[in-house]
Amino acid sequence: MSIDNSACAALIYGPEEHFIDHLAPLCELMQMPLIVTEEEIALLVDKYYPNVDVLLCDYLVVAQHLVQKFDLIFYSTPRDLFDEVFFFAQKLLNKKLHTIWCPHGNSDKGHQIIFMEALQKEEAALVYGQKMIDFMKKKKVFEQLKAYVVIGNYRYTFFKQNKKLYEQITAKAVLGKLAPAEKRILYAPTWQDCEKSSSFFEATPHLIEQLPEKHNLIIKLHPNLQKQDPLKVEALLEKYRDHPSVLFLTNFPLIFPLLEIIDIYIGDMSSIGYDFLTFDRPMFFLNQNRRDPETDPGLYLFRCGVAIEPQDYSRIYRIIEDFLQFETLDYSRKRKELYEYTFGKEKDWAQLRQEISKSFKIFKDEGLGFF
Repeated sequence: MSIDNSACAALIYGPEEHFIDHLAPLCELMQMPLIVTEEEIALLVDKYYPNVDVLLCDYLVVAQHLVQKFDLIFYSTPRDLFDEVFFFAQKLLNKKLHTIWCPHGNSDKGHQIIFMEALQKEEAALVYGQKMIDFMKKKKVFEQLKAYVVIGNYRYTFFKQNKKLYEQITAKAVLGKLAPAEKRILYAPTWQDCEKSSSFFEATPHLIEQLPEKHNLIIKLHPNLQKQDPLKVEALLEKYRDHPSVLFLTNFPLIFPLLEIIDIYIGDMSSIGYDFLTFDRPMFFLNQNRRDPETDPGLYLFRCGVAIEPQDYSRIYRIIEDFLQFETLDYSRKRKELYEYTFGKEKDWAQLRQEISKSFKIFKDEGLGFF
């Protein structure tokens, strides 16, 4: 039994807002629906990805519905978590629902803890480029794949194809809420994961209170930060809500439309840093745990900019100004080299769709029976 695009869908199960900007463009590429279980996520997809067919499905029936209607699901969680939800529906209907894993960013997390190892049961995967392949090999989760497709920076291609729409959205949702500025700075902290990666609570007051008048600061909150400590996050948002040059972005899944208008990037371990390589602009990294960028593979991206220790957060803008004054072409070269290693060459939209569709053949001969 073969699988075609009409039997495919993507899935966001639960309140995983950070998957939206990865799976929604994929849905437009593959001309397939996006199934979600949270009304808030459905509304965000409708608002920011109008060409994607989003279907809201109740938790109680989503497993049986997907097993009945589809043969192949694209998703961004490990197969073990998928089977926790879909095991009984597959058994009841005597049908295996095949899956293709789609990454939700290219951060350097997981070198020090069990992370990528969770993908050991994947049948097929989409990978950005050689860097992700090498990491999966290191974690011994590449050899078991029956198929993989190098998708490159497909989200940037998606943005360029819809550039007029997204420039209008960004002008209203971001630029229209800030005073005119000489430079726009993006601070994109990650959430407080098992590696204690986030710099948000320690760095944010310094970044706001010492912001030069000529600059704007946009803080893109990771959705998980708000879930982890909602009262503390809300207190910060409320304190600086009326600052004319500071904007907290929440419920805003778009990445590349935002990055296009940014002059300077400040991050910690967020995968948005790798996305920002696309634009080859100055980057600064808050080294919250004082790790060694020279020897720590988890700080691989730090080579593309300046690492700043917690004791120096109070003087971050002086560090930035000094760097901008004396930045050498060596940093640009490193950014371009790492971008190539991470994403490779851009692929034509139709070519990429064809390559992904061809990967379905690995499921052709074994059939879809569950037992």
